[in-house]
Amino acid sequence: MVSKFSRAIVPVTMAIVLVAAVAHVASSNSGGGFGGHMGHRGMRGGMGMLGVPLPLLLKTANLTDAQKQQIHTIFENRRASRKAEYQQLKAAKEQIAAKFTSTGTVATSDLATPVQQITNLRTQMANEQVQDAIAIRNVLTPAQLAQISATKAKLDSIHAEMKALFAQSSSDSTPTE
Repeated sequence: MVSKFSRAIVPVTMAIVLVAAVAHVASSNSGGGFGGHMGHRGMRGGMGMLGVPLPLLLKTANLTDAQKQQIHTIFENRRASRKAEYQQLKAAKEQIAAKFTSTGTVATSDLATPVQQITNLRTQMANEQVQDAIAIRNVLTPAQLAQISATKAKLDSIHAEMKALFAQSSSDSTPTE
């Protein structure tokens, strides 16, 4: 008889190994040298609007040195404003935390200004991310766009498999005794 722990941990372990394998394949197909510097400063490595970090997708595009430089310039041009935006976000969040942890009463209206600042900054940052993604897309050839599309489709498929494994794991963990 298999324990509940084993039924829960095996799918999770398989999912982690699968993600690691995909990351390894993506990095080994990159032709080397791209993504580390730009990946951390560019789109912040988050899942973003594409569902996959843009630097991960770009690793599979076999970029030329000239394209790498163009994309690097796009990321670097946004770097200073992005840093200022993150500082503004942090300040607004700190205002909320200070109000929330104060000893007096707190009303929604007390938090309206920093909440609005956060909303405006996130909208601005999302719009800038779209602009940067389009600028980067315009650097790519049709063949590279096709490669990125294929990579995204594979990653989406893997994500769906992982989601199914977790759903199966959740349903298997209910006691049947």
